[in-house]
Amino acid sequence: SLPPRSALLPSANPVDVVAGTRVTLIDNGMPVVVLLASDMGIRGDETREELDANSDLKARLEKIRLTAGPLMNLGDVGEKTVPKMTMVSPPRHGGCVSTRTFIPHRCHATIGVFGAISVATACLLPGSPAAEVAEIPEGASKTLAVEHPSGALEIIMEIGDGARLPEIKRAAFLRTARKLFEGA
Repeated sequence: SLPPRSALLPSANPVDVVAGTRVTLIDNGMPVVVLLASDMGIRGDETREELDANSDLKARLEKIRLTAGPLMNLGDVGEKTVPKMTMVSPPRHGGCVSTRTFIPHRCHATIGVFGAISVATACLLPGSPAAEVAEIPEGASKTLAVEHPSGALEIIMEIGDGARLPEIKRAAFLRTARKLFEGA
């Protein structure tokens, strides 16, 4: 029998097929639909401008988003900004995974903290689309850099062994700062 629905996996599955596309419906702080960039016909390293100009991609993402909303217990999401739509691909700059996120109809310059935590969690789910392309370090405590168009957000995850899926014991993000200028 399937495990009960949960806040983390609203459908109770690490993988669902929504509008003909394999996805992970996940909410570890932010409701996100995680799907492979390659399944959407893109590489995953395109610029925001390229993706925003791709009307076929945007229409397909919206169809998936509108179908996923009720499956994630969000109801009709036609007028909402959730769930976020995050396409994942192999990392390009030494991180865990590369992302392109639509909120809801435009490609975002970065990825939100809670969205990144949800995506990093999806990377840890065996068989999920994200796990197929993610580079996961060994050990129970992991730092997972979620790459986005303008950099990366580092997520710290502590996991344990669950009966069917890893148990997420702790998720946090690493805040960094850089000096912008020095005044006289």
